[in-house]
Amino acid sequence: MDKLREKIATYRAQAEAAADRADAAEQALKQTLAQQTEREQELISLQNRVHLLEEEADKREAQLDEAKQIQKDNAATLNHSDVVLKKANTLEEKIEALELQLREATTTVHNLDLENESLQRKLAQKEKNLEDAELKYEELNEKYMGVKNELEETIRSLDDI
Repeated sequence: MDKLREKIATYRAQAEAAADRADAAEQALKQTLAQQTEREQELISLQNRVHLLEEEADKREAQLDEAKQIQKDNAATLNHSDVVLKKANTLEEKIEALELQLREATTTVHNLDLENESLQRKLAQKEKNLEDAELKYEELNEKYMGVKNELEETIRSLDDI
């Protein structure tokens, strides 16, 4: 009788432990999903910034081309050419700075993609762990119910004797 009670207590403890693990896995899953959402929003923001920087670089490049064309057209006027050349140099410097920003943003986007993939793998593992814990919990609960019914039947037969 005592062994049966010990067995029931053991099954209860296992069922409670499985439920606790399932709760912990569910919390970790929620946290991972929140992180993934935050990273996706950051990624979208950076992609928009990259797009704006690319447009700005194209615009500056067009301005540089225009400035170079003006320089060629007005080569006869030295003062005007000097002004245009200075403006073109300034624009070239700005383009170089924008290209550097674009490379940095592209690197950041790449790093975020890698981190996102890692988080997705972790999420898949957490979901699998949760499913395993739920299956284990169901198995233990079925065993517990079987032992409980067996105990009740044993108690009834002992009462009849």
